Amino acid sequence: MDFSPPLFAFPLREKPTLATLNPPQIMHALGTPCTIFAEKPAVHRAFLNFVPTKMTEKDFWTKYCRAEYLHRTKNSVAAAAEAAEDEELAVFLKHDDILANEARCKIRRVDPTLDMEADDHGIFRDGSKETMDADYEIARRTLSQDLNRHAAVVLEGRALDVELGDTRTVAEALARSKQESSSDLPDENVNMERLAKVSRMTEIDDLQAPRSLPYAPLCIKDPREYFDSQHANALKALGDSGGMKSINCNMSTEEVYLYLRRQISEVKTRGLEIPVIQPEAALKVLDGLNQHLSSTRYHLGKNPQESVLDRLPHRTRDELMHHWMSIQELLQHFWSSYPITTAYLYNKVLRLKDAMSQIYQKLQEIKESVQSDFRHQVSLFVQPMLQALDAAFAHYDAEQQKKSAKSGSKQNGIVQ
Repeated sequence: MDFSPPLFAFPLREKPTLATLNPPQIMHALGTPCTIFAEKPAVHRAFLNFVPTKMTEKDFWTKYCRAEYLHRTKNSVAAAAEAAEDEELAVFLKHDDILANEARCKIRRVDPTLDMEADDHGIFRDGSKETMDADYEIARRTLSQDLNRHAAVVLEGRALDVELGDTRTVAEALARSKQESSSDLPDENVNMERLAKVSRMTEIDDLQAPRSLPYAPLCIKDPREYFDSQHANALKALGDSGGMKSINCNMSTEEVYLYLRRQISEVKTRGLEIPVIQPEAALKVLDGLNQHLSSTRYHLGKNPQESVLDRLPHRTRDELMHHWMSIQELLQHFWSSYPITTAYLYNKVLRLKDAMSQIYQKLQEIKESVQSDFRHQVSLFVQPMLQALDAAFAHYDAEQQKKSAKSGSKQNGIVQ
């Protein structure tokens, strides 16, 4: 592409102006039609729309040169007056909307050829206010804007395989070239996704809003497996296996069978090293359960299957069942949080203890508010719940006492 030197390329000592140049010199100063069309898309569009339907090519370039002269004189009042009288001339004096759209697209793509200071903030403003019709507002350009636009066109490197003699042919070829290049641009959604990704990669932590800890909804299919895994994770964080032997999970069927046979043989010969439950505790729980069943299930005269709960008010019965389910869930989470190895587990235990304390108080209120005929039966029904809560509270208090004693010993200089 032939890019002729612009007006600022003349020797500085001559200081030429459009008013002192003849028409051939004016076109040489302003550039060839191909250069003008490439750097000023609005002029290119006006040429395709006006020539030759509304005016000849000579009249078109005459009006263009007149508009450039008015731009160089910076006489906005005279330019506005002539633009109001001549609609074709006003096209060259208005802001180039095509360049404005391209600038916005470049900002979205963070294009390196865009100089935002020259395109938006480089116009000199002295604080004066000009009153003129918005339809004929004259576009003001600076030398830096012209330089940046010329450099952007050069960097594009768009070549036209046409003869430069016919201006109409050049304009149509340039329009086809722009249409082909615009079809190769990435989709706007792709640009937005890229910008969103860049913003995530370059975000500053100090300026971000506080993020809450990620959580997963509680969905327990197998409670035993869930709480066993929680206990194993706690032991792993503590750095202790709890006396359990590590088992290789990558075993074949034959190896698993042989391993089970060895375990059964060891149990038969030596017995269980650590019993699953204490015999005294198991007997106590069994006796309490039998007493509870025998005391709450009795014949009422009409329906032998009716229990004491069936005779209670629906509200009281629903509250008892709700508290029982809540206690079971809270106790499972409470015991699975031990041993406490992190601040998160410590805060979790505190919240669980507070929730269980509230339920404990509510159970006491239910025992006192129930009718005297059923108070004994309700007390027997509530007693296992209170015992389970008391055991949890006792364990919590014991752990706190151990922690306090340990911290006190360290403060006195005694290392245990």
